[in-house]
Order: sequence, then structure tokens, then C-alpha cells
Amino acid sequence: MGHQTLTSVISKLIHSLCLERYPCGRGSWHKPHLGDYEDLVDAASEEEDALLELLQSPLSPWKEEGSWSPQALALRELAVKTPERLKGNFIYSFFTTLRIVDKGVSDIDEGLLMFNCLEELVLSANNITELPWENLPNTVRVLELYGNQISSLKSVNILPPPHLQHLGLGNNCLGSPEDIQYFTANHWPQLMSLDLSWSGFTEQCAVVEALSALPHLQCLALEGNPLTLTPSYPGFVLDSLIRLLYIDGRQVTPDDRLRFSGLAQLPGAVCKKAEVIVCIQNMKGVPSPVLPLDEFPMVSHSYSVSYEFLHQPQSQENVLQTDLESGTSANLQEQHKELASISYPSADLFKTSTDEQNKGFLPQPQDLNIPVVMNSTLKQEWAEVIEFNYTRTHHIADLPALKNFFLRGLWLTVEEEKVLSWPAPPTERAGTKISADRKVKESTETGQKLKDVKKKKESVLNLIQEAPVRRTINTVHVQLKDLLEGKDKIQVECDLGVLLSEQNTRTTVTCEKEQSKRPKEDKKEDKKTKPSGDTRTQKNLTFSKGKGKGREESETDAPAGESSPCYMEPLTVEFCVQLSKVSSVLQLSNLKTMK
Repeated sequence: MGHQTLTSVISKLIHSLCLERYPCGRGSWHKPHLGDYEDLVDAASEEEDALLELLQSPLSPWKEEGSWSPQALALRELAVKTPERLKGNFIYSFFTTLRIVDKGVSDIDEGLLMFNCLEELVLSANNITELPWENLPNTVRVLELYGNQISSLKSVNILPPPHLQHLGLGNNCLGSPEDIQYFTANHWPQLMSLDLSWSGFTEQCAVVEALSALPHLQCLALEGNPLTLTPSYPGFVLDSLIRLLYIDGRQVTPDDRLRFSGLAQLPGAVCKKAEVIVCIQNMKGVPSPVLPLDEFPMVSHSYSVSYEFLHQPQSQENVLQTDLESGTSANLQEQHKELASISYPSADLFKTSTDEQNKGFLPQPQDLNIPVVMNSTLKQEWAEVIEFNYTRTHHIADLPALKNFFLRGLWLTVEEEKVLSWPAPPTERAGTKISADRKVKESTETGQKLKDVKKKKESVLNLIQEAPVRRTINTVHVQLKDLLEGKDKIQVECDLGVLLSEQNTRTTVTCEKEQSKRPKEDKKEDKKTKPSGDTRTQKNLTFSKGKGKGREESETDAPAGESSPCYMEPLTVEFCVQLSKVSSVLQLSNLKTMK
């Protein structure tokens, strides 16, 4: 919208009220009160009640919403009843509440001082970069500036309105240590409510120390800040700010006070790192692999689940893997290298139309090029329910980067590995056979039995494996924004769609061969009953995006005279991301004792 001052936007809104045009203001349409001289009134004039009805009727073209101020509609009614009062500065002094939201305001100019009775000023979702406190009337009690571009509070050196009770600075560019120093009792003697949500504050101790100087602070919003990702939040804040009644929109209960009592006095209670626990439990919905009809090649299928997470130096990350053997770490590193080349679509693909409309109101990732690394479970053989029992704890020191990662979300991938095994060539087995014959001559009857067992083992060991064939079955995006909005745990069953096995394709090919042997009359009857369609051969475990689509294809491919295949459940993965939080002082004490 370009550069716009606040008073210019307000003037346009006041002008839209049409206070001097029909049905408001003075004019031939307004019937005056003349008593005995009513015969002199113009026949085109209307009664006051009729004019007011035009302002209030839902179907009237003269009706105005007036959502930008509760006094807007009252001012229009006043322009009908007593239009002579709308003179001089009366209109400006009439307003006590102004809500100028998403109007492209970039400057709070000194013209705002004309509104000398203003008590509530809401300027959310605009382009304001500075706060000229000298241009605010001293009568302001509520100032809401959510979703602007304010990057500094240096202008607070000029004392703000002395009666200010609520200050909303959420979703701005604040978060530096210099911004914290301006929250003092001298600047905000009457402040009761403060919104600093969705900012960049990382130092929990510094914020608490500054806010503890505000004598009347009762409501505080800090959600969306990097400091809220640490285990000690919100317990440390609640125990330090004893006058708080509400935090992040939730009421502080006596039980909260009791659980966190004494936490602020414990040494090392505030942790500067976030602990994120990722769990992958069971996977269901993988169709049973089709076994080859011949003895060879032997085919083995294994599956793994991988997910991306914020990259951290190895020294800052602690891995806790359950039910793993000593050789696990090398296996995991190999899988990480394999998955590092996987590219994923941008998270922008998941934005809805509602997200676009509320772009100015919702926080967005500040850097889409977030460094991530792939983490993977161990490969598991096929089963109806594949149990991974994977748990990993990530210790993240870069809290702002973790915030951006949660806003972006992560990608979860299911992979399949297929390995073909063939018997060794005869030339390689000849030496083994000769050596075995020599042992037969020298062995006793007991040795003969041992030789037979050894032959069986050699037949297994002498298999040659081809290079594994890996493929991605599907990927799914997992939203993590709830972890910034007060939730400590996200537990979802990721739906990756329906998979079709190779058996359906084989059934189709067999059906076509049988139909080619039938008489022509039977073929004609079959053509009447069988719907036309493409009979292209599908790959093993072909992915179908639509849940219903997989069923339709399998039903179409089924041979005539046979029942349609049963419903196949979608491929699902049980996935959990949890922020480690201190739930009580007792829990923290027990953890320190165990360490």
C-alpha cells in the first residue's frame, strides 16, 4: 500500500461514514422540529426514526459495519439526531477506541494527538517500524502493536503514556538484550499486561530479571519465543514472577505455584539448551512381499523410517538408542550418508488459502535454508506390524534455529531395501566339494553326520548377494508449530497412503491369458461386463495417493468371476516429537540426584 500515516487512514475511515450526506447531516431530507409550523416543512423530508432505520437495517445500502471503532456507528446516529454538534474537534474527541488493523500504516504521526480522549489504540498487522511515544495521547491505556516490524525500543527513552495498562508487542522483530533493559518501573508504572509473544528473546534469566521490576504485571505472553523451548519454561518464570495471574493465555493455578515453588532458587535450574525427544514406534500397512516361484533368486525385503532434524555439531548432540547392539552407530552413519542426498519439497506447498489471508498475523520461518540432517531407524524385515522402537534425544543449543525449524516442520520418509541372493557358481564350489570328500574318507559315522550339517551351512553361506536396491516408498510432512504454541508433545499417526502389492498385477496378467483361450463369444460377454481401461503392469508396492484410488484399481484388475480384493489399510507410522519439560521441582531434584 506504500507509505501511509495513521491520521490519513483514520481520516479516510471517518469520511466513509458520510456524516454530512443522506441520511446523516443537515439537508432537505431532514425534517426539523418546527412545532406549529410543520406545514412549511418540505414534503420530501423524512422523520428521524425513518432515517435511523436506514442506518441500522441489515439490508440498507447506507448501513456501515464500523468495526474499526465502536463509536463510529454512534457518531452516525448522532449526525442524524443532532448534526449541529459535529463541529470543530468534537469528532476527534468523540473517539475512545480505534482499531486500525492491516491498513498499511507505517507512521504514527503527531496528528493522533487530536484524539485527546483516546483510550484504546489497536494497530495490528501494519508496517510500523518505530514507536514515537511523543505522538501518543496521554489518555491511552491499551496499545496493541501485534504483527508489525518494530525492531527496537530505543524510543522508550521518551516516557510512554503514564496510564498504559496493556502493551502488545507480539510478532515483531524484538529480542535483543538492549530491548529488555527498557522494561522498568519508571517507564511502565501502571503496566498490567504485556505481550512479547513470537519474538526472538532467548535469555530467560535476563527477561525475568527485567520483568520482575514491573510492580503491577499480572498477564504475560511469551509463547513463540526461543526461550520457551527450554526445559525450565514456564516453571522458572512462574516461580520468579509471583504476581502473575495469566501466562500465555492460561490461568496460573495454586497447583502450578506449588509444583514450581523454589525452582528459581535452585542452582542450574535454567538450561540454555532444548531437549527434543523423537520416537518412532510401529509401522503398519506394508503389503506382504510376493515370493518368487523359483528357488532362486532369494529375495529379502527390509524397511526403515527416516526423518530430518536440525543439524547440530556432534559435540552438542546426545544419542539415546533403545535396543541397539554395539555395531549400530556405524550402521546408522551409513544410512545417514545414503539419505543425505534426498531432496524434499518446500514447506510452502502446504500453505492454505487461510494462511495466505493471515500472512500478516502468523509468524513465518525467517530462513527457509535451515540446515538439517537425516536420521534413520535400523532396517527391519517385513512384518504385518514392523516394530522399530526408535528413540533419540537431540540437544539443541541454537534456540532461534530450532524455532524456525518447528515453524517449517519436518519430512518423514519410508524406504524399502530389496536384496537378491544367488548361489555361488560351480567353479567356486568345486574346491569346497573336493575338500569335503577328503574329510568324508577320514571321518567316522559321527563325523558323517557333522559333515551333512556343514554342507547345509555352506549352502547358505555360499550365496552371492547383488547390490541392494533402495527406493523411497513415500514421504509425508509433519507440522511442528504446536510445540511453539504451548504443547509439549506431538504424537501423530502419519498416513502415507495405500500401497498395492505385486500380486494384484500378476492376477491381471493371468486373467488376460485365460481370456485369450476362451471362445470369441465368451470374450464378447466378458467385454460387456469388464470395464475398459489401461492394463499396464504396475511396479511392486506401487504407491496410490488417494485412499479410494487403490481400491478402484485393484477392483478393476481383478479377474472376472472372482470377488474383488479386500480393503487394504493405508501405510501408517507412529511418530512422536516431545519437548523435555520440568514438571515440578521434585522431578528436577531427582534428575540431579541420578546424575
